[in-house]
Amino acid sequence: MPTEVAVSTQDVELVELDVCQLNSVASLLFQTYQNDALMQRIFQADKADYEKRLRAAIREELIAQWDNGQPIIAAMHDEALLGVVCLSKVEHQFGPTSRWNWYISMLLTAGWVSTRYVLDKERQIKSLLKDQPCYLISFIGVAEQYQHQGIGQLLCQAALQESVERGGVKQLAVFTSDQQQQTFFNRCGFTQQHAVDVHDVPGALLTLNVD
Repeated sequence: MPTEVAVSTQDVELVELDVCQLNSVASLLFQTYQNDALMQRIFQADKADYEKRLRAAIREELIAQWDNGQPIIAAMHDEALLGVVCLSKVEHQFGPTSRWNWYISMLLTAGWVSTRYVLDKERQIKSLLKDQPCYLISFIGVAEQYQHQGIGQLLCQAALQESVERGGVKQLAVFTSDQQQQTFFNRCGFTQQHAVDVHDVPGALLTLNVD
């Protein structure tokens, strides 16, 4: 376990991700999501190449978000990456036809079953959002040594502010299959709209109004 590093939130800088940081962000998000129940289901944790396919899927998603101009906000202190939040406008997030390069790359790296599971999850979430203009938090994570210091809350605030500044949306949404994460998002002002089972993994879709 990494040694905790104390950082004041006043010293944290929130910046749009630079493309040269994609590998560092992908590594941080892998550490965040490798034990997530839904990720384990989608990418088949019982298979020997689970970690390889999860890493590849996270990398492909980040590249797709970057290529589509979707917000990726990093929390930095000096040159250290503390955490990151990734937002996807729903119209850009869902469906292989709008992200053809992503779709092909996912098939080649994660395989058909995992790609189909991801698309099924996206369709299910979209149907619950009822075509409301919104941003979805597709990824959020804080490096283990910087956790429990308020950085996650800063990232949520940054996601909300980015949604307001970009305009054209009425809410910020997030899906989680982790009860602790749900409690965290509740503290950040999100409220549960739907209980959702995705491939037999129970979770919740939460939203926050964008004023």
